[in-house]
Amino acid sequence: MAAVDNSWAGALLPRFLDLTASRQIEIDIERGNLEAGHDPLSAAEEIGKIAHKISGTAATFGFGTLGKQAQAVEAICGNIRGLSGPAVAEMVQDRLLPALDLLTQEFDVVLVAAT
Repeated sequence: MAAVDNSWAGALLPRFLDLTASRQIEIDIERGNLEAGHDPLSAAEEIGKIAHKISGTAATFGFGTLGKQAQAVEAICGNIRGLSGPAVAEMVQDRLLPALDLLTQEFDVVLVAAT
């Protein structure tokens, strides 16, 4: 597990890990919506919001790689918001889903390291 230097951060680490697990579930649900063909703009919006929360806190607890990958997902979601038509589906397939795979790997690293 990552070392947490601040005593306040160490005290909050269990809460961060719980929230991270919950956020992983939320992202998995939205990913399922994407893969089922539901509104990709709405799913990308929700994924972007969740990723923003992760990217803003992960480094504080010593999980910089998770934060960077969440930031990458958030940026892709922001790019999707500016698209329409077939370009949305293309961006989801080519960029967002692979980025979510990498984010899932980082979730796994963080949550396994915590046990």
